[in-house]
Amino acid sequence: MNSHIHAAGEVIQGRYRILNYLAEGGMQEVYRATDLSFERPVALKTPKNQSAEKRFSRSAQMSARVNHPNIAKTLDYFEESGRSYLIEEFVEGPDLGSVFKNTLEYCDPHLAAHLIHHVAKGVAASHHVGVCHRDLKPSNILVSKDANFSDVRVTDFGIAKLAEEEIANNMQDESSITASKTLVGALPYMAPEVIESHKQANFQADVWALGAILHFFLTGQPPYGVGLAAVPKILSAEPLKPPKVF
Repeated sequence: MNSHIHAAGEVIQGRYRILNYLAEGGMQEVYRATDLSFERPVALKTPKNQSAEKRFSRSAQMSARVNHPNIAKTLDYFEESGRSYLIEEFVEGPDLGSVFKNTLEYCDPHLAAHLIHHVAKGVAASHHVGVCHRDLKPSNILVSKDANFSDVRVTDFGIAKLAEEEIANNMQDESSITASKTLVGALPYMAPEVIESHKQANFQADVWALGAILHFFLTGQPPYGVGLAAVPKILSAEPLKPPKVF
């Protein structure tokens, strides 16, 4: 049985009532909550461990700099009882990692173009204000529940630097790679320079990730595979043959 940081019914900072646990990544837990001040649903995020706590504040500030319809908006940040909290607008719908795992094998070109168009607009907006995501992957893209995915939002800009650090710390340790949800999910979409040295990660790394994500949308598979076997293929960066979708 999983043990979570918070339980339904808890009220954080006298304002945010936890409704239910939603999900977790390598460094944070995510809850659906109600903002009692405005009676609106929000996503409440809090780091899972002390190492993540150290960077959560700065990362929340990075996230708040990005304001765009294709970005999940940061609404609040605060600390209580030694723990940091990030409040985002709540997007009623799944992430694309779950969609491809449970519903779709791949997208038709029209839907793939629609998705990557809106993801790219959100990423471009973040680059415009000097914020590099560094952890772009399908599970960090939220979509609405309608069949056309009319609402597309990139999330977790707030933990982008945290993900970068975890990648750097675990890249040399196979057991850590296997255990790290952040790294396992991010690796197929990482640019060669990120694998070689996380300090080289920049805006171009996000562009690489967008291309890898588009390949995933069209084929249901990352361009160079998954797991550790993808690393030498990514580093070689050999041009891919056109995917056989149909």
